[in-house]
Amino acid sequence: MPSRPPAVAHDAIVLAGGRSSRMPGVDKVGLVVGGRPLLAHACAAVEAARRLVVVGPEGLAGTPAAATVVREDPPFAGPAAAIGAGMAALQTDPSPFVAVLAADVPRAAEAVPVLLAAAAGTDADGVVARSSDGHRQPLLAVYRSAALRDALDAHAPLTDRGVGQVTRGMHLVEVDVPDDVLADIDSPTDLERLTEEGT
Repeated sequence: MPSRPPAVAHDAIVLAGGRSSRMPGVDKVGLVVGGRPLLAHACAAVEAARRLVVVGPEGLAGTPAAATVVREDPPFAGPAAAIGAGMAALQTDPSPFVAVLAADVPRAAEAVPVLLAAAAGTDADGVVARSSDGHRQPLLAVYRSAALRDALDAHAPLTDRGVGQVTRGMHLVEVDVPDDVLADIDSPTDLERLTEEGT
């Protein structure tokens, strides 16, 4: 019998409040892919989390009933500010780790267990998915909660800051993840491609 990956106590933050600027007039996290809204795929990827925070507007399709919903201030202040809002919602009795992912990666569930297992086996500040071209994907990662909070505090104010800028000084282990698993939906072309692939 194959061994199960080690259990890792974690919370989760799903970012769902972007402008969808390449899909004007469409709330992309509500797009149905594989029979479910994109947001539902993301939340299912972290269903083992002790607490889930969705950062975005209230009432988004696919938001679990048990999720805490918050919004960065001001809205559309960028993903670093959104993570900051999510961490603020988790500041009381946080888990040792926090999974952070964007809501527009429908196959994130294939990566999250790998990242959690890697996080359990390292003393680093976290683990981050890496694409075949060597780029880190900081919105598909598992961070030590205390280390991420320190990095966010060090870069305040967070409005319009990039997540890569905030996490650049952290000691992160990179985990190779197949590009098709990392594929997100930013445009109608992306949606058409993933629909054709049967995601």
